[in-house]
Amino acid sequence: MDTISTEKKQRLAKNWFSVIINTYPAESKAFFGKNKDLFANPVGNTIKRSIDRLTHEVLLPDMNRDHVKEALEPIVRIRAVQEFSISNALAFIFAFKTIFRKENPLLSQTEEGRLYLEGLDANIDETVLMALDIYMSCKHTIYTLRINEAKKNVRQLLIKKNLMCELPEAGVEIIR
Repeated sequence: MDTISTEKKQRLAKNWFSVIINTYPAESKAFFGKNKDLFANPVGNTIKRSIDRLTHEVLLPDMNRDHVKEALEPIVRIRAVQEFSISNALAFIFAFKTIFRKENPLLSQTEEGRLYLEGLDANIDETVLMALDIYMSCKHTIYTLRINEAKKNVRQLLIKKNLMCELPEAGVEIIR
């Protein structure tokens, strides 16, 4: 298959960005999509930059896993801390298959096109698996932080209620 033009890649990335942005409430959607200021809109800008890079990578016949992971990680991290189920957080990745096919409706009519679509589908499937690993790692970190914070709060409460005395740090000499 001939290489995909820069213009077409930009259109694909724009459509993919729209799919992600449309998963947010109307107010957020408008803000993320319109505000180009990096500091005023870090989430929208991060998603936009990552999607531009991700689009380029998944379209390559020999996708670079490290580059895909680098592009994917910021988006998945953002969505892991938001109120999305795992399926809703990662569904945007599968959407690229539909976006690409709408943009290239005749591609499946040639053998070369069908082979390219098979490769693209494999790239997207592999991207989803990477996203699952990233998502679960983020959730593990979040839950670990929550558990540690709860332990700290319970410990402080027990000390405050004189049900436990504060122990000195390890290595600190106790003076009598």
